[in-house]
This record gives sequence, C-alpha cells and structure tokens, in this order.
Amino acid sequence: MHPTDLLVLTPQHPDFPIAARAMARPPERLFLRGRLPQGRGLAVVGTRRATTPALQFARGLAGEVCRAGWSVWSGGALGIDTAAHEGALDAGGKTVVVMGTGFDHLYPTSNRRLFDRVLDDGGAWLSPYPPDQSGTRWTFLPRNELLASLVSDVAIVQAPARSGARSTTAAARRMGRNVWAVPTTPWDRVGAGCLAELQAGAKVLIDASQIAGRGMVGARRAPLPRDLSDAERAVIKAVAMAPANLDMICDKTGLLAGEASGAALTLTLRGVLLEGADGNYHRVG
Repeated sequence: MHPTDLLVLTPQHPDFPIAARAMARPPERLFLRGRLPQGRGLAVVGTRRATTPALQFARGLAGEVCRAGWSVWSGGALGIDTAAHEGALDAGGKTVVVMGTGFDHLYPTSNRRLFDRVLDDGGAWLSPYPPDQSGTRWTFLPRNELLASLVSDVAIVQAPARSGARSTTAAARRMGRNVWAVPTTPWDRVGAGCLAELQAGAKVLIDASQIAGRGMVGARRAPLPRDLSDAERAVIKAVAMAPANLDMICDKTGLLAGEASGAALTLTLRGVLLEGADGNYHRVG
C-alpha cells in the first residue's frame, strides 16, 4: 500500500489514535492519508482573517516546535492554520491537516498545493468523514474536537471572541490538554478571543520556546497526578526511558493485558501519555 493511500481506521485498527476516545462522542471511523506522526503534537489555531504579525508568529511557532521534535496539527484553513502548516513544512517537520470535510471536497480549494505538500513531506490528512462528505456548518465542530483530542497542547494565536478556534480550545480544556493563548490589547477585536482564553485559564504564550523547550531532552516534566493507581504508576515507569507498546508494557510490569490497556487509556485521557501511530506509548513532557 502506498503511504498516501486512503486508510479507514476503526478503533480496532492498530493505527487508530486512542486519544480520540477522549471526545464526547468518539468517532466510529477515521479516514487517513499519509502517516500520523509520533511523539508530542501541538495544535495551532486561529482566525482566517489574521494580521501579518499574527501569521508570522504562527509560522515561527510551528517551525520552532518542529525543530524541537514536535509535530504541528491544524485545520488547513486560510490564515493562522495555513501559516502553521507552512511553518512546520519549512522547518522540515511533520504536520497534519485535520479536515472538516471528506477528502474529495478539500477546503479551501486554494490550499490544494499546500495539502499535497503535507503528504509529500511525510505528514497526513485526517478526517472523521468519508471522502464524499462536503463541508457544512455542522461538520467543523466535531473536527475541532477531534483536533484537540489528538495533541497534548493547543495554541490559539489570534481569534475574535466568536471563533471556531475557540471551540477547539474549549474541547482541549475539557479533555485536560494544555491551552496557550497569545495576549493582545483589550481594544483589538480580532484578538479578543485570546484574551477570553486567558481569562478562562489559558497559559500566556509570548515566545515559541515556552512550548518547544518542554519537548527537548532534559526538559522538566510536569508533576504526576497524586491519585494514580499502582497499575498506572507501573505503566508510566515502563515507558519512562523509551516508548513501549502494550505487549512490552506487560512484559516490563507483569500486568495482565486488560490491566495494562485500561491503565494506558486512563493515562492517555489524563494527558500523561500519548499513543503514537505505531502503537507505542510516550510519556508526555
């Protein structure tokens, strides 16, 4: 099978991202072209009508986190999304376009060359919809929730108070992901959504190194939750030095398959672990 052939992923498929189960209504199928990157991922979101400085910031943010070993995920729209995908590609990184349409109805059509470049450079297209699904006002909200579920961090660069990007950050908060927002002035309507996100508890983002540095060797990890079970602590210890799949975790811990799987799922939903496309679990941070 060619790397960009269409794959239909069910929860039983080895490449189905387990993190998607954090969604309020997890998808029964996902449609994939390309390869989903492993390791930590950052979703970069924002308005289609972004200012030039905001586009430059998004492009630089994406490039720096990719150089630190992260992947960049976004929705492929004009504005901030496009800048993020381009910044990732220009830095030689991997990026994923999470679409609110099927692959036969790419949106926006003006980004077709960008979408092709994503695949050519080893990234991926991902959609919760079959290829013949066209875009409607109802198809993009589930896409935004899917995007939030598949990354450890979401950065909103510039967005008005009423913005689709804010549905992504709302979903990210519900699922325990890290939310970052670029501050702006109180009278700047195009960035008012970022101020609202900061009021809602988002972390202030003023420099890409705040995120990128957390993915580098020697970066300090966030404290673990205090209410972890013995099985969950054993799973974390099993993947602390190197990523491991469920069979390897069972071998290292002596846990039964069901115990290891349940603990890994709980840790993924709590943002402690991430599951790569190869089935290996990675410690976040």
